[in-house]
Amino acid sequence: MSKTASADLERLSKLQSEELELHKKIRKLTEEQTELLTKDDIEAFNTSLEKREKLIEEIKGLHQESTPLMQSYASSSSEGKNSTVENLKKEIREVIETCAKLNDKNITSLKRKTEDLTKEIDDKSAKRKGIGGYAQSVPNTPEVFDKKT
Repeated sequence: MSKTASADLERLSKLQSEELELHKKIRKLTEEQTELLTKDDIEAFNTSLEKREKLIEEIKGLHQESTPLMQSYASSSSEGKNSTVENLKKEIREVIETCAKLNDKNITSLKRKTEDLTKEIDDKSAKRKGIGGYAQSVPNTPEVFDKKT
């Protein structure tokens, strides 16, 4: 293996290690989001989403540098494959799959909460309209309230 290829492989491994750590942080945030949804702490949930978005931006930055290295690595012969790089790719894939499952669970939970809140708002709105209709039929002139019995 040439010196350049070896340096590229080392750099690719380093970038993938950094990416793996960022994905693990995303997984941790996604797990926290599940707990926050259970507690109905929407503000903290939104803050967590913002943090996750920043991590995703960092990963995109890593991809800009690692994509050419990965393409070069992928086009190399099977003898040139590195177990470290292959293991990192596998680990990253597993973490992403876990995050995807947790995200699906969180989305389902959010949809359910949204539907419940919408129904609750609609019910309260209907009750308020009913009260409003009743209130219109009750006289509210000052004479009624000022009259002493």
